[in-house]
Amino acid sequence: MKHFFTLLKHELRSILISPATYLAAFFFLIVMGVIYQLVLQDYNKSAQELLPNNIFFSTFIFPVLFLVPLLTMRSIAEERRLGLIESLLTTPINSIELVASKYVAAYTYYCFLCLLTLAYPAITYHFFPDERIFDKATLIGGFAIICVSGLLYISIGILASTLTRSQLVAGLFSFSMLFGLILGVQMIKEKADEYFESYSIVSMLLEYIQVLDHIQDFSRGVLDTRPIVLYVSSSFLMLSIAVLAVDHKR
Repeated sequence: MKHFFTLLKHELRSILISPATYLAAFFFLIVMGVIYQLVLQDYNKSAQELLPNNIFFSTFIFPVLFLVPLLTMRSIAEERRLGLIESLLTTPINSIELVASKYVAAYTYYCFLCLLTLAYPAITYHFFPDERIFDKATLIGGFAIICVSGLLYISIGILASTLTRSQLVAGLFSFSMLFGLILGVQMIKEKADEYFESYSIVSMLLEYIQVLDHIQDFSRGVLDTRPIVLYVSSSFLMLSIAVLAVDHKR
């Protein structure tokens, strides 16, 4: 992996100089800011069972559906379209270093954008010092699950980018897989409960992989190692398939 850090620096530089990166960040932060404002307005109107940060992190996943494809769709698809992949792989650089560098760069920027959203509760707490707004347990738990689940989301985006030469197709494929993982599983679980017992293997498996439940638990300050194992192992699987895809299309 001696070429990994050189590739990583190049990928981070490419992200920082790309106008599309700043456009995606701008819209992401605007959307999250509007969502946080709506959450506070609703919380101010009537008493809520959950804290504002609980609700905020629960809605976090929907802008991510669009952010991840934008961050990853050009990572390998564009280089394959331009014929740069073949040139890179004729050098001592191997496919593992190539995929890993693009993955780490995209994931680093993803975590950075998620970290910026913590400015919303921090600013609100500065002007309205209410402990319910800046509850540390919900902030730490919510940010932790967003970053941990991001391991899988970014790996799905990288995998989608290795399977095509078109950025558009890669983005749509990534969005479709993320939508199926986040919302599709939720809908299947609701249907499965009608046909299976709640303690059946099918119901237990679907409950185990429900992303929205993981976010709700962690944002309440309930830390569970099972989702962490799920996201880490699944992201490793996605990246392994991505490496195989790059090798297959050399």
